[in-house]
Amino acid sequence: MSFFIRLNISSFLYALFPFAGIELMANVYRLSRVTGWGLDHVNVVILVFSLVGLLLSGYGFPKLIRHWLGGRKTSFFSLLLWIPYFMILTYIVAAWFPIIDPADKPNPVTGLIAIAVLALYPFYLAILHLFGTTPIPEGMEEDQVT
Repeated sequence: MSFFIRLNISSFLYALFPFAGIELMANVYRLSRVTGWGLDHVNVVILVFSLVGLLLSGYGFPKLIRHWLGGRKTSFFSLLLWIPYFMILTYIVAAWFPIIDPADKPNPVTGLIAIAVLALYPFYLAILHLFGTTPIPEGMEEDQVT
């Protein structure tokens, strides 16, 4: 598989994590209505999902960069390439699952949280890319480094 295809697939994976977290936050009332859970329970589930996603991405993205993208410096292009995939995913969900019930509209603060997440996410990815492109010292296996 060519590097270009692997770079785009990894960029799609990068877009998937903030997309899932933001969509879950924006659809708290809908999830509560559909599942029958209380708002507190839905919020706890979303928080756990977000923290697990943060931990998995923090561990998995450097491994993905090192092994699948070869630790190349050109993998830093994915710091910009995830944005169109995020926009496409958001458009698809908004078009296929519109908010019909006015009670399902998210709180205004959800937008501020989404802006903060999207503003900080490129820095998080850049730090993970630095770990993924750093060469492994001689005589050490990767399991000893990470």
